[in-house]
Amino acid sequence: MNIVIIGAGNIAHCFGTSLKINGHQILQVISRKKENAQALAETLHASASDDLLDINMEADIYILAVSDAALPELNEELRLGKRIVLHTAGAVSLDAIKRISTHTGVMYPLQSIRKEVKNHPAIPLLLEASNDEVMRRLQSIAQSISSQIAIVGSEQRLQLHLGAVFCNNFTNHLIARAKQFCEQKGLDFTLLQPIIRETFDRLEKFAPENVQTGPAMRKDEATMSKHMALIQDQPHLADIYRVMSDSIYDFYNA
Repeated sequence: MNIVIIGAGNIAHCFGTSLKINGHQILQVISRKKENAQALAETLHASASDDLLDINMEADIYILAVSDAALPELNEELRLGKRIVLHTAGAVSLDAIKRISTHTGVMYPLQSIRKEVKNHPAIPLLLEASNDEVMRRLQSIAQSISSQIAIVGSEQRLQLHLGAVFCNNFTNHLIARAKQFCEQKGLDFTLLQPIIRETFDRLEKFAPENVQTGPAMRKDEATMSKHMALIQDQPHLADIYRVMSDSIYDFYNA
């Protein structure tokens, strides 16, 4: 298919590269910052622009790979008639782009994506469409770049987005906090990397609720008190410790 990508961030890079590798042609990249559009367009052998008025009207699909906050403005500014337009946001409904076209869809990548990473991990794609014709086209393009595809509505997609925040964003932040704590205490953070790897490797084989360990689960008050004493001068870290410990205990003792 011939594709126009609006946006030049992480998702635009990921989708653009994957689509090109799998036989699609990226006609144009549009971004508010011309230099960003040009940088991505060069790798995709596409044209670049920073003006929506210059949009190529000959594409089969228009991908809005922009921030959630940018979608309302595009919904007001962009008019593409019956051309297929899709956004890539997890927490934004399909209706958010209904004024752009009568043929709209969503192709949300349920994955943490960074353009700096050249070898992208497996990316499940969540699809939604305004009609059957759009869904057929979305399924075709999605199947060319992903082996895991699900059709879900806007509410389900938002729920899965929240699940992803817990699994990825919050987990990464906890590890960042652990790294900061080690650095403050003059400790070698790399000593924790094996247990970090083991934590996630286990989840390939076991359900998370079946492999929980730690003092909170067994209500080891003595150990937990020692931990809290170490971070009493860091209220944010103490709050995290307390909330997480209470949640773990309640989960197994409700």
